[in-house]
Amino acid sequence: YSDMKKRVLAFFSRGRWLQLAAQYIAHPKKLQELLTKVSQYAGRKGLEKVGGNIKLLWHYVSDVATRRYTDYNTHALLLIIAGLIYLVTPVDFLPDFIVGGLIDDVSVILYIVQSVREELQRYENNRCNKPLQE
Repeated sequence: YSDMKKRVLAFFSRGRWLQLAAQYIAHPKKLQELLTKVSQYAGRKGLEKVGGNIKLLWHYVSDVATRRYTDYNTHALLLIIAGLIYLVTPVDFLPDFIVGGLIDDVSVILYIVQSVREELQRYENNRCNKPLQE
């Protein structure tokens, strides 16, 4: 598993995912479509281990897109969106229709969360400290 995880992360790092993420940021409609796909995809069998992480990443991107969170780290945002694009793309390192095809998705989500851990903690603190809007 460790060797495959390294290959998956190398594939993700070399891929077009960050370029796609920049395109999504520039087009709010595409970003909203991505968030819709992620919310539909997040409950898939095989993603239980990272379901909470996916939900956190979804909220982060949603709050940035709607300007509820404005003090965000641009690199973290790009990496998170790239990971979410990877997640919902059916043909990636291991196509999702293959048995065990979600292992790469889980690996990428865990890598993203680990890579932007400090930014996500800052985001969660900001979220918890905001007064409720009526």
